[in-house]
Amino acid sequence: MSKRILIIEDEPPIRTYLQKLLRRAGYDTLAATDGEEGLNLVRSLLPDLVLCDVVMPKLNGYGVLDALKRDRATAHIPFVFLSSKTHCADIEQGLRLGSDAYLTKPIEQTHLLGIIAAQLG
Repeated sequence: MSKRILIIEDEPPIRTYLQKLLRRAGYDTLAATDGEEGLNLVRSLLPDLVLCDVVMPKLNGYGVLDALKRDRATAHIPFVFLSSKTHCADIEQGLRLGSDAYLTKPIEQTHLLGIIAAQLG
């Protein structure tokens, strides 16, 4: 059974690109268009990994991660930020909240796939 990855990304072209890339790599993908929808999908479907943008409507990525880490049912799910926020303070905040990795856009395909593979063991 292939691993299921939830992509939480509000930009349709990026979301579509990530879905195609991950499917070609053999992963099942789910997608959410904002943080609120993403949080609900994580809680109901318990994916194997969450790949999440930071800047999104309704609930930003930091809020999604904080909510997931506070819930015993979801705290163990590997969480990777993929964001255009590249300042050290942004990256540090994501890691401090418990993100397993913080990647900045644009991302190199092999780097992203390597990070995902490492998180999924």
